[in-house]
Amino acid sequence: MNRTAFFFRASALAFALPGSAAFGGVDVSPLPPGVPDFSSGNMGWAAASFDFLPPVDGGPGPVQSDPKFPFCRNGQGCTVMPRMADPHSPILQPWAQAAVNKWNDDIQKGKQAFAAQSRCWPGGVPNMMTYTAEPTYFLQTPGEITIVYERGPNIRHVYMNVPHSQNPPPTWLGDSVGHYEGDTLVIDTIGLNDRTFVDNYRTPHTTRLHVVERYTIAPDRKSMRGSVTVDDPGAFTAKWGASQRLILHNVPISEAENVCAENNDNNYFHEDEIPIPQTNTPDF
Repeated sequence: MNRTAFFFRASALAFALPGSAAFGGVDVSPLPPGVPDFSSGNMGWAAASFDFLPPVDGGPGPVQSDPKFPFCRNGQGCTVMPRMADPHSPILQPWAQAAVNKWNDDIQKGKQAFAAQSRCWPGGVPNMMTYTAEPTYFLQTPGEITIVYERGPNIRHVYMNVPHSQNPPPTWLGDSVGHYEGDTLVIDTIGLNDRTFVDNYRTPHTTRLHVVERYTIAPDRKSMRGSVTVDDPGAFTAKWGASQRLILHNVPISEAENVCAENNDNNYFHEDEIPIPQTNTPDF
C-alpha cells in the first residue's frame, strides 16, 4: 500500500472511531459544542468556477480576463487559447503587470501557458480554491483541520486556535492557523514561497503574501461559500478580495488519489512547458 492510500484509510478509520482518546497519533475526540462540522464524509468539495469571483463587498477584486482576449471554449465562436489576464488590473504593481504581460505575449506567440494542475506543481494558496474538477476533503478534529487535495496529493495542516509559528520558512502551502467565527471556518496563512500564482491567470506574488480564507457551508450541506482576502504589499497596490462557490461531489476520498507525475514525459510535443517536478532521492 502506498503512503497516500495508507493516509486515506487510516484517516477514515480514525474518524469512524468513537471516544475521546487518540488513535495512532490522531485526535478523534468529538467536536466541542457549537463548532460547525466541515467534514464531508465520503464526498469532496470542488470549485464551481475556474475563476475567482469579485468580492461581495464591492472592494478591490482579483485579476480578470483581458477584455481584448476573452477566454472561451470550443463551440463558442472564438479562438480557443489559454486564459490571458488583464494587465491593466488596478491591483497590479508595475513589476507584476510586466510579468502578466510577458505571459500574455508568450501565449500569443503560441507557447503553452503554465498551469499547476497540468504540470503537477502545487497550486498554492489561494489558487487551490479554484480547483474545479478535483475534489478537496476536510478532515476535522478539535485541534486541527487537514485539507487533502486530489492532485499530487497536496496536504495542508491547519492548526486551530494557536498563533503562527515564529518566522516560518517559505513553503509551497505556508503556515496555516484557523479558528471559528460562528458557523464560519477562518484560515490565516503566511510563510508562502513565491513559486506559485494566486490565480489561474498566472498572477505572481512575493513571500510577503498573507491570505485569509473563510468557508461557510450552506444549510443543505450541498454547497459551501468561500471567500478570500489577499494582502501582499510586494506585488499588489491594495489588499483585495474574491469569492468562490464550492459544490459537494460524490467522489470517495479512497478513490481520489491522482499520481500526477508518474510516467509523464516533460516535452513530448516540443512545446517547452515548465518541466514536471522530479526527485532522485526518497523523501523518508
